[in-house]
Amino acid sequence: MTFTTKILLFLFGILVLCAGTFVIYKQIEISTRQTAIETSIIAQKELGDNIMRSMSQYATKQDMDKYAKDQNLNLDAIKKDLDSMNASLIAINNVVVVSRGQTGTGKGSTGTTTNPDPVKPVDPNNPDPNGYLANRQEFELKEQFENVDVPFGKVGFSAWKDKPWDYNIPARTYNLTNTIGTDENQRHYVYNKFSVKVGDKNYDLKISSSQTLEEYPEAKFSFWNPRIYLGVDGGVKIGTSSVGPIRGEAVPSVNLGIMSYGRYKNQPDISVLQVGAGYGIDAQKVNLSVTPIMYNVGKHIPLMNNLYVGPSVHVNTSGDVSIMAGVRVGL
Repeated sequence: MTFTTKILLFLFGILVLCAGTFVIYKQIEISTRQTAIETSIIAQKELGDNIMRSMSQYATKQDMDKYAKDQNLNLDAIKKDLDSMNASLIAINNVVVVSRGQTGTGKGSTGTTTNPDPVKPVDPNNPDPNGYLANRQEFELKEQFENVDVPFGKVGFSAWKDKPWDYNIPARTYNLTNTIGTDENQRHYVYNKFSVKVGDKNYDLKISSSQTLEEYPEAKFSFWNPRIYLGVDGGVKIGTSSVGPIRGEAVPSVNLGIMSYGRYKNQPDISVLQVGAGYGIDAQKVNLSVTPIMYNVGKHIPLMNNLYVGPSVHVNTSGDVSIMAGVRVGL
């Protein structure tokens, strides 16, 4: 077997191993996602004062699309608008309020109003000129909105009865759907759709105003926010185990951040107290380091959000102490 053949077989084996590892990883990922979808459900809860916590759960993209379709929601239009603001869809919230249907007959008047016109003498030849004694009077009530009139109910009046009123108010289902998106700055966008269902017909209503108040995230300390950082530090030795000239040193390292300060834990503004280990290029020795503080300059640089700079102190296995400055990339 030639050397070239061995190399090709080796590369083929690596390719098969990588492909198999990727397939196994994807299966684990799918299983983990499905488990999260099935088990990570926050139950609906009434908090009092007519405040309701929504039932919440994870869903696949297909589930989201189907849910939007069931709510007669044009999700494509929402996604297009979100794309124009570099934002993405994160959730759909639906609120349903159902009124109770009402029917009543033989009801007395709830009030009377005096006729402002003088009472006319009754014509003995036609004592019921408007036919009120022969026909029950009906009136259909509709609720007027800017774009549609929604049936509300019917009332009837039977003049020959002691209690002449009757009415029919069908049940109404109020349906509010909120679609929520977020951009790269964690700012949320909320899209509302409101409809009323009377009988078997839905009436989409034009919303007059919509407002979302979102609490601005304030920076705060997280005293336990462990994160891994890769970095490169450079500096000079200020104390050595043996007398000698001052020399420079560069150390690539892996660091564990303990605390942080900022608005978001996954992208803190300041990383506090990192401990790490690296390898000194000049001394060719293992270094242990302590980094008291590092500032996230990445948030000021396009296409970056986890690039940190700051000072550090290193000690290698020979006891050499170095003061350095370096950069870190958060993972």
